[in-house]
Amino acid sequence: MPHTEVFDRYRREVDLANAAVAADADTPLAWWPHHLFGEPHLHTVRDVLLHVITETACHAGHLDSARELIDGRRWLVLT
Repeated sequence: MPHTEVFDRYRREVDLANAAVAADADTPLAWWPHHLFGEPHLHTVRDVLLHVITETACHAGHLDSARELIDGRRWLVLT
């Protein structure tokens, strides 16, 4: 796949995400993947945004830990 197509797809996803975030935070979800997760545990756009922020922070922390194990350097040391 040419890099221009990758960037075009990325930009389309950014536009969709921006449209979702522009909605009122208390807007109910328009769709939920019941076949994967059963009844929704997230009910509003706010719930989804907080979930995404939490997951991003958690997985970024995992990646940072893996990198520390690889090269031994630590970015933030709290003492």
